[in-house]
Amino acid sequence: MLIFNNFFDELNNFFYGQGGYKSFPVDLIEIENGFQVVAEMPGVLKEDVKISFESGELTIEADRKKDADAKYLINERDVLHLKRTISFGEINEDSINAKMENGLLYVTIKTKVPEEKPKKTIIIE
Repeated sequence: MLIFNNFFDELNNFFYGQGGYKSFPVDLIEIENGFQVVAEMPGVLKEDVKISFESGELTIEADRKKDADAKYLINERDVLHLKRTISFGEINEDSINAKMENGLLYVTIKTKVPEEKPKKTIIIE
C-alpha cells in the first residue's frame, strides 16, 4: 500500500517561517514492477541532494545554497533546506536508483517480486 505524506508536508510548509523545511513538487508515476518519483529541484546541484530509504520510506533532502563569492544586488531566491518523504510498501531496496537532469530528479523504485514457492502437499493425519 502506498501512502503519500502530503498532509505533513503541507503542515510543515505552513510553519516554514518558524524554522520548518520547504517542500518541492513531485510526480509519482506507476511503472512496470514499481514506481518512479520525479521531483522538481531547480537551482539544486546533485551534490547537494541526499536520498535515503528506511522502514519503507523514501526521503529526499536537498539544500539550495547561495554563491558565496557573489555580490548580490538583488537576492529574491531563498536559501532552503528542501525535504520530502514518501511511504511505500514492499520494495526491492537494492533496485533503487536515481539520476538528475535539467533540474529534475528521477528516482526509480522496483517493487519486490513475490517468490514462487513450490506447491506443498498436506498429508492428512
